[in-house]
Amino acid sequence: MRYRYTFLLLFLLCAVALSQQPVHDNLLEYFDKVPAPPSSAKEAYQKCVVRVPGQDDQVVADSLFKPVVDQLTQIQTDIARPSKSPQAEFAEKMKDPAFQKKLQAMSEAERMKIMMELNEAMGATPGPMKPEPRSVLACMEEVGKLNETAAGQMEDLNANTQTAIQRGQKLQKQHGDIDTWEQAEIAKLPEVQGQGEGGGGPDPNAVYAIKLRAINKHLALVEEELKKTDKTWVEQRQSSRKLFTPYEKSLEKTHYGDDARNKMSKTNLSTGQTLMIGSITNLISESQHAYQDGANWYALLVQLQKTNQQ
Repeated sequence: MRYRYTFLLLFLLCAVALSQQPVHDNLLEYFDKVPAPPSSAKEAYQKCVVRVPGQDDQVVADSLFKPVVDQLTQIQTDIARPSKSPQAEFAEKMKDPAFQKKLQAMSEAERMKIMMELNEAMGATPGPMKPEPRSVLACMEEVGKLNETAAGQMEDLNANTQTAIQRGQKLQKQHGDIDTWEQAEIAKLPEVQGQGEGGGGPDPNAVYAIKLRAINKHLALVEEELKKTDKTWVEQRQSSRKLFTPYEKSLEKTHYGDDARNKMSKTNLSTGQTLMIGSITNLISESQHAYQDGANWYALLVQLQKTNQQ
């Protein structure tokens, strides 16, 4: 008897976990809520710098994206959160010790009846599922198209990753070449007579001039990379919006899944929103990286200028 009681509880928990449905929100709007990559390293620094009294300035891009990230996180949680279905209501009852005692006292036939009712509520009855309206079937078809596109993108992932790695390695080498040039130029400087206990060494003004030229060379590379990132990012956002627009319009016609008659259908419809959130999250990641990288390089220029003024 206890085994059957435990099985019923496990079944209930699984049913609740699978009870997902779309949220009543037009997620296409969130594509425009993501801050686009900076047009320059200076812009990135100005938007990301955090000034702490008595300490060096810090650059943190996370705060720039926190509002939209928090919103998307909440939406994803709402999608996964079970609605007040019979399963959810039964789960609430299970927290009551008195009801647990009553359930244990039930006959096997009574407990089996409850299991069958929960099974039916989840849309997994032995009989046929309830027929869905045309609007729901049309939206499920759009979800199928999105899944096919996602599968194709997964096949291209390795090639895209390899291209990104090669691009990063090339950029790293270019920055390394600038560092090598900077060190060689400073080494060529003649020593000048030092004052006090400082001893001799190259003229500080000459060293500063070389370092300034070097950082400007680095920033030129960064600016060039930001232009490429901005172009591809805008194209990606446009193509993603175009991809998900038919699904969003179709989902709206189902009153965001409310018209679906089966739990499995609601879960299927919510898959499209999950995929859309993933696409928006990719845009966030790319833009955030551009801000962080650009701000870090510009911070070096700011720090160099501050040091020279001391």
